[in-house]
Amino acid sequence: MKLLLSASKYCLLFVLGLLSFRDSKAQSSTLTYAHRVIDTLTSVAMDGRGYTDSSDWKAAGFIKQEMIHAGLQPFGENYFQPYTLNANVFPGSMKLNLNGKDLVAGKDFLADAGSGSCKGKFRVEVISKAASDTAISSIYKLLKELANQKNQGLVLFIAKDDFTKEQYQLWHQALYESVAFGAIGVVECTDKKLTWDASQEQLPWCYIQMKGELPPSKKSSVTIEIESVWKKNYGSQNVIGYVKGTSVPDSFLVFTAHYDHLGEMGDGNYFPGANDNASGTSMVLNLATYYAQHPSKYSIAFIFFSGEELGLLGSQYYVSHPLFPLTTIKFLVNLDIVGTGDDGIKVVNATEFTMQFERLVKLNEREQLVKVVSPRGKAANSDHYSFYEKGVPCFFIYTMGGISAYHDVFDRPETLPLTDYEDLFKLLIDFANSL
Repeated sequence: MKLLLSASKYCLLFVLGLLSFRDSKAQSSTLTYAHRVIDTLTSVAMDGRGYTDSSDWKAAGFIKQEMIHAGLQPFGENYFQPYTLNANVFPGSMKLNLNGKDLVAGKDFLADAGSGSCKGKFRVEVISKAASDTAISSIYKLLKELANQKNQGLVLFIAKDDFTKEQYQLWHQALYESVAFGAIGVVECTDKKLTWDASQEQLPWCYIQMKGELPPSKKSSVTIEIESVWKKNYGSQNVIGYVKGTSVPDSFLVFTAHYDHLGEMGDGNYFPGANDNASGTSMVLNLATYYAQHPSKYSIAFIFFSGEELGLLGSQYYVSHPLFPLTTIKFLVNLDIVGTGDDGIKVVNATEFTMQFERLVKLNEREQLVKVVSPRGKAANSDHYSFYEKGVPCFFIYTMGGISAYHDVFDRPETLPLTDYEDLFKLLIDFANSL
């Protein structure tokens, strides 16, 4: 009898173990697919998903094929929604040598996203400012001195960290209005993290951010080689597909993410953008795959925007040229930077749509998924905002904690933990199914 009970016990444990294995295997397919998408979008072939070598087209083509494979339908004949944008790009040289020392692009220095081209060896003019002098009047005095001196042929160096926030705003404004005070360019030195951006405009002078201290004020020289190209009316595209609803197909739930990033800063230097926003793109593709297999009563649209880094351009174009009426959107969730999760998630617009936020919180408490669902007010910090301005109920969700890499060369797939990726995936499905 004991032998039979023992055998039954081990049989039950085997079955439970098998079910557990199956469940973990099913869960891991979400992460496996996420890794594949993120690795592809951050690869050298994608060049940072910018606009230098039509990298946005490469990423858009990949997303389109994933949509086709999942079984999503296009609106009309194509998954692409074409539009044009302006972008300043850096296709060629990116070199900086200070007093005989070569600096590494992306790590030791960044060309400002709007920087113009520059090539040559130049004398250095170090601009002195005491960090302890926080008076606004001292900045006006400094700006007046710069405006009165001859800066032709010089590259101006300043210590950015010596300015207060208000002082720097005045400096930055004067720099643009004076066209760099007639200098060849400006190098701002800092001990803080170097963070890049994207620009729709090109400056008529060279602008650089450099890690480290100011060079000696005398007998310093700098050699700069930067090639920038301003692309006007460049053709890009949003990528859009949907799963038709089973009983209320004329009402839509929408998941969005931007697939573009910062692209290249000189030949061979690219910004992978794993967390921002290959992670969000992978999440929306994962959701598309799920709902293609488990249709909702509502139609669900999946929209991938380009132009976000340049100023929400793709989403702004979309809301002006929607492929289905914006009034038919029951709710929209925008996913941007969802590759961590150690400290839970943040929900932008939580204070605007309190009923939906409370529902999200209760679903998370019931299932014990992410660590915390934190509220945040409205903010124009991602593509949801274009829809919010048109009256569409929406959230922007991002994860908190984990890596600090952001808009730099260190935002790479191998450092992205995807800590709570699966839990967020489940929470999003629960939330969408509850609407």
